[in-house]
Amino acid sequence: MSRKLRVGYLIIGRLKSTRLPKKLLLEVKGKPIISHMIERIKLAKKIDHIILCTSTNYQDKPLKKIAEVNNIDHYFGDPDDVLLRMLNTAEEFDLDYILTITADCPFADPFYADAIVGKYLETDADLIRQFDLPHGAFSYGIKVEALKKVVALKDSSDTEVWGRYFTDTGMFKVVDFNVVDKHHYRPGLRMTLDYPEDFQFFETIFNYLYKDGEVFSLTEILNLLDEKPEIVAINESCGQKFKRRLTSQSEPKLKRSIKVKSALIIGAGSIGQRHIRNLIQIGINTIFALRSNKGYYQKLPVELNVIEITNWEQLECHKIDIAIISNPSSLHLETALKVLKYVSVRGMFIEKPLSHSTKGCKELVEQLKEEGVISFVGYNMMFHPIVKNSIQFRGENDVGEIINIQCQVGQWLPDWHPYEDYKKAYYARKDLGGGVALTMVHEVHLVLELSGLPLHVYGEISNYKQLDLDVDVCSDLMIKHRTGAVSQIHLDYLQQPAHRNGTISFEKGWLSYDFNKNELTGQKEKEEQSIIWSDLNYDYNQMYIDQMHEFVRYVEERRMIHKFDARSSIESLKVIEAHFESAINGARVEVERNERFSF
Repeated sequence: MSRKLRVGYLIIGRLKSTRLPKKLLLEVKGKPIISHMIERIKLAKKIDHIILCTSTNYQDKPLKKIAEVNNIDHYFGDPDDVLLRMLNTAEEFDLDYILTITADCPFADPFYADAIVGKYLETDADLIRQFDLPHGAFSYGIKVEALKKVVALKDSSDTEVWGRYFTDTGMFKVVDFNVVDKHHYRPGLRMTLDYPEDFQFFETIFNYLYKDGEVFSLTEILNLLDEKPEIVAINESCGQKFKRRLTSQSEPKLKRSIKVKSALIIGAGSIGQRHIRNLIQIGINTIFALRSNKGYYQKLPVELNVIEITNWEQLECHKIDIAIISNPSSLHLETALKVLKYVSVRGMFIEKPLSHSTKGCKELVEQLKEEGVISFVGYNMMFHPIVKNSIQFRGENDVGEIINIQCQVGQWLPDWHPYEDYKKAYYARKDLGGGVALTMVHEVHLVLELSGLPLHVYGEISNYKQLDLDVDVCSDLMIKHRTGAVSQIHLDYLQQPAHRNGTISFEKGWLSYDFNKNELTGQKEKEEQSIIWSDLNYDYNQMYIDQMHEFVRYVEERRMIHKFDARSSIESLKVIEAHFESAINGARVEVERNERFSF
């Protein structure tokens, strides 16, 4: 006879915060705010133990007294490895299932916590999330057996933000709890204690709703916030920096479970040959090339030592670990599906953009998921030191939110590949997915990375007699982001000499970059302008090598979900399609989006 499910609620907390020192001990209505949280969680009916799960560090010892005063259990575990700390706690208390949230969520809801246990019994899910609730009201549900597997997979002892260890491998069953009560559906509301403004937010709510000996409900909280939106405004400005911090800490580090030894190249033009050389440089020497012999390069250089294949059937007898698709954009999806049919690859690299339109992209993403194939779309510019240092500058400095991004890209098309007739090249032909907006989509991907997903797009396409082509040769896009930022992108096939530069304007600073000069300059409030990064001798190929290293690492770690995967790259294509639609109808076009944590 199987035993009754043993469920514990783990409150994960420490006293190391620098943004709001000892925040868990801050008093509201005569008691530490964490005590109010514990009182709330005690209302749950399906929990056997409530455990304050903290660290062995001396600074966290006061939390033991908090647990004792509130008559709950406590556990001292690893200071930084939260996943290991949770597992050790579960083993110490002989738990089968845990509910958990961090101690900076005073309004964690007990009734939705109970609902997670019910959902687990219904689904046997490894991880259950409730992201439709306000951030700070939901809990996570974790099967202890799944937690053991995650701890075995990870390759880091710093797991403060751990969710993607479950989601990114594709190895675990993750269920998102649908909130039926539409009044509680608030994914854009943050109610967590991280900044001084947050404490003021909580104090204000307690002043309105608190009654001694009672616990006010989530419905009462939300009714109050609806009646008095000025309370939401108290800490609303902290939402984006909280989200950036959460995102920056969420990258999982996994043990490598396989070794990539062989690759297939489909599309061995200039970029395909670059990839071949870089694969060899990083130690992958068994390389096959499926040749159509329709492009400019009829013969590959002998020194590449590539095994040339002329039809798909020949590939079936070879063991190939990864495929690299670098043929024209309009052929990407068709080629990717053929790879899945004929070759048992572990990873698939597709040159940007994913395709020439969004049609069929979601279906490909689903098939890749079903086959367990790691995808990667090649936005090499994201690996350039200018971009890396721009992201670092923003993360390390108090410059506020991005207000505006301006990107300028121009190059006279006949100079691009002077060794071939540009009119026959993919970037000049509509049937092959050409045009400046699709070919130069790097800038679109960049502004989405920096400023988030778009609300709407306005586009203009200008025609010029100098280039008699059936694709856009001059495109201007204006993107309004959900964060409030606006991006303006100019792309053309016309300018001489070539240039690629731009400006990123923050509330309290700015950055200016120039890819031709290999220079990034910037200025923070009350400081002098300075050079952030500069290297006239930077090897342009290094970003391609770094990109290939990243792809191979994801394959060897079995990372199904990451920011370069096929699913994520669809967002850039949505913007390009909205640009084309706007250019035709002369009006801005809304962009479909589905983003959680939208504060």
